[in-house]
Amino acid sequence: MFGWLRERGLAVTGEHRRLFRNPSFMLLWSGQSGSYFGDAFFNLAVMWVVWSETQSTLMTAIIQAVWHLPDVIFAPVAGALADRWNRKAIMVVTNLAAAGVVGAVAVVIVVVGYLPPVIAFVAVFKLNGLTTFMNPARASVMPSVVGRDLLTTAQGLFSTARETAQLVGSAAAGVVVAAAGAVWALLIDAVSFLLVSLFIAIARLPGRVEASSGRPAAQGGPPGDGGSMLESMRDGWRMASGIPVVRALLWLGIIINAASFIGPLWPALVQERLGGDAAALGGILAASAAGGIAGGLLAGPIERRFGAGRAIVLGWGMGGACTLGVALSTWLPVTMALEFVDTLSGVPAFVASGAIMMTVTPEEYRGRVFGLFRSMSVALIPASALLGGWIAEYVEIWIMYAFGGLFMLALALAALANPHVRRARI
Repeated sequence: MFGWLRERGLAVTGEHRRLFRNPSFMLLWSGQSGSYFGDAFFNLAVMWVVWSETQSTLMTAIIQAVWHLPDVIFAPVAGALADRWNRKAIMVVTNLAAAGVVGAVAVVIVVVGYLPPVIAFVAVFKLNGLTTFMNPARASVMPSVVGRDLLTTAQGLFSTARETAQLVGSAAAGVVVAAAGAVWALLIDAVSFLLVSLFIAIARLPGRVEASSGRPAAQGGPPGDGGSMLESMRDGWRMASGIPVVRALLWLGIIINAASFIGPLWPALVQERLGGDAAALGGILAASAAGGIAGGLLAGPIERRFGAGRAIVLGWGMGGACTLGVALSTWLPVTMALEFVDTLSGVPAFVASGAIMMTVTPEEYRGRVFGLFRSMSVALIPASALLGGWIAEYVEIWIMYAFGGLFMLALALAALANPHVRRARI
């Protein structure tokens, strides 16, 4: 494997160099990287408030449920709007509004003296609701900005930026919150959203895409660009369900997120299985972020070497095996190593799945298909998080992780058995 990477080193460097010479991509990537860094401050401040006041795994699970609800509710509408409205304008406006939400939370802390959990939940819902409208617009313009051949590498760089921000930003946020208070952390996040809006406004990006004169014959009739919003979403569903690989990824994406209950259980696993404290949890999260950084950089080469479909199968399979290993591990270094490999393999799978969706879908339908994919893929996360948090109150934590690992291995086999997924390439 390492020999192959050395042989491919020049090609990987060349691809990244081509992206870094693309002004529009660099503005998008730089702005979003700053936003990821700012989000680390917001996430830490909110999580700290809820955990410190409740000391409950169920309450931390509620945060995850609230965080994903806007995707379930709004993503199909957001995707339809991305195909009907100016995509660049959507990205600018949503980031400006997000800055306002975070700023309002900071004002509440200054006026009230603390952040009530209810306000925290409302802020999380509103903030991710805005992100839900921004994501389909950004996904829709990416193939036009970077080209089909660099799409997985570009998406991998976005993932690397997100994981780097999680690694560096969380540590910096902890220092800021401890030394200066949550208000300063929130203001940093608000400023990051303002910078993203500025960078997107400067970038040369495609706006509203004119619909073609008709959709493929297999779909029949004109695209739903000018009809009602409901008809527009129906057109998106007909397009998605008419592409076999997209249809398969939609259903697999729904099922695999039934294992998402694992995330909120990390604090309990560290304490019960490893006998660790917050420092141990921080080490595991750092290992996860480091694996995500490496996975983002390798997403393009892995997709080109194995194909996008096999990258998904490999990522899910290794993720399941690593989760099963975490369930059995009682030594922190082993758990950290497994978490590193988990995210190292999982990020290329996630990137490959999104790249397949974007490249096989006609441009005028990308927003709707992406919105449907996002909504359906996270549909089970709120219920899974709440159910998992409740069950974890009565069974040993390692059993929950073992079940999650076996479940992911089964889904990897299902993806391997589907010829449309297995043979998919960008």
